[in-house]
Amino acid sequence: MRLNQHLFWFSRWAAVALTFPILPAATDSLDLRLITSLMSLHRVVIGASMVIMMVASKTNPETCHSEAGTFRQRNANSMLQSHSKHRIGANAKVVPQELMTCSGTPTMTTSNMTCAEYDAITKAITELWDSLSPVCNATSCQQADWAGCVLRMAGHDFMDFKDGQGGADACTDMNDGDNAGLAECLVLGEHGVSINDAYQKYCTTVSLADFLVIAAEAVMTASRSLVLAEDSSAPLIDFRSSFQFGRTTAMSCDFAAGRLPNPENGCSAVEETFINSMGLSWAHAAALMGVHTLGQAKISNSGYDGWWSDPENSRRFNNNYYVSMLIKGWIPEKNINNNSHKNQWERSDEGADPNVKEMMLDTDMCLAFGDANGDLSAKSMDCCAWVRSTTPRITDIVNANGGLMCGDAPEESSAGVREDEDRGSGGGEFHNCCGDEFWQQGVGEIKPTCGESHKPSGIAFQQIRRFADDESQWLQQFLKAWTQAIENGFTGLKPLQACSS
Repeated sequence: MRLNQHLFWFSRWAAVALTFPILPAATDSLDLRLITSLMSLHRVVIGASMVIMMVASKTNPETCHSEAGTFRQRNANSMLQSHSKHRIGANAKVVPQELMTCSGTPTMTTSNMTCAEYDAITKAITELWDSLSPVCNATSCQQADWAGCVLRMAGHDFMDFKDGQGGADACTDMNDGDNAGLAECLVLGEHGVSINDAYQKYCTTVSLADFLVIAAEAVMTASRSLVLAEDSSAPLIDFRSSFQFGRTTAMSCDFAAGRLPNPENGCSAVEETFINSMGLSWAHAAALMGVHTLGQAKISNSGYDGWWSDPENSRRFNNNYYVSMLIKGWIPEKNINNNSHKNQWERSDEGADPNVKEMMLDTDMCLAFGDANGDLSAKSMDCCAWVRSTTPRITDIVNANGGLMCGDAPEESSAGVREDEDRGSGGGEFHNCCGDEFWQQGVGEIKPTCGESHKPSGIAFQQIRRFADDESQWLQQFLKAWTQAIENGFTGLKPLQACSS
């Protein structure tokens, strides 16, 4: 028994000793390709350790596997932390295909794909998503994080389309600061799970460009299933029927630098990227922004901080993003993490949970709100964005989503009431939605509403309200926008083959 214990602990020491002396020097100067290689070495060492551990723990193999799994996850997390700390590869351009592992020669263009193959990839991705914890709390939700990362990878891929270049070609510089955190769900492991775990089985027949699109569609379908499980009458979304294959994976895309929208530029950035470059309408741009219902922003990745929805809704593909924008109050939060270039909107109403960070970006809020000139900026403005419950259709949205407006029952009637009258009568919805900081009756200057609460002036307010009120309308417009976004830049794409009616 004592010999078994010695073997057990020796195996654990070997995993550390053989892997981590390489890591500190590597992360100081080398790029993500080396980190991927180190991760592969790490798996080999851990695999060998598990064999020794199984011998040492043969009387209790379950304990062996549990110990090995915990140990592997702890070491993987250490590698990821070191990767972030050292900001590796600052000067080296690395595209996703260089990070992925394939036992054969990866195909660059998918030549054939059936519905059965599409379904098999979807199933593989869904199983990875299902393997993550469904438990969500104030700061963490594994399924939301992973789904958000996969969608962000796909979005950053197709948002570089302009003048016939770019699009969903699986090409983006993984060492660009705008893409921080994407390597985790792609290959390193977001909560220990990566797309690469599924890609390896299909890499010789399906291009990475096609695979990333299918992976994104799979996580949206999987997270939509949670909505359908609670309400069988909820509308479906069918990505497979409109999917076409044949995208070519690109190995260079230097032109893509600087094409991703800067959230600090609000709707000017939305217009430049989604309208002018990608060719979407404002309705389709607003619909596509609904992907923010999944996942959260992290300072370590984007520099922003918080959930677009509450944590539980952030793992469900639903219209809560639009609902949150309209039935909650929002005030500027400046200098995130002491960075003057990162500013956002934080939830301010009485229904806010002080332990949960909910936020929106300028590129979100400008769709619904704006000042008299239609502008909105968390950095330069000092106002509260909120919608009066008596605004047409808002009460219907409130009633369909818990019955609370900014944490309280909606007003029965306040048509034509001005903001100063609302404050003078005791605060009313302005106080509920904007909080004590913005309700300053008789104490100095009263901070304003962003525009008019009974008639918000955001460029896509009508669409935001429609999507919040009718989820089926959002899903229909989302599918149209998504299809255009993933097909931009490609000709000759083909529909899936051998599909049953």
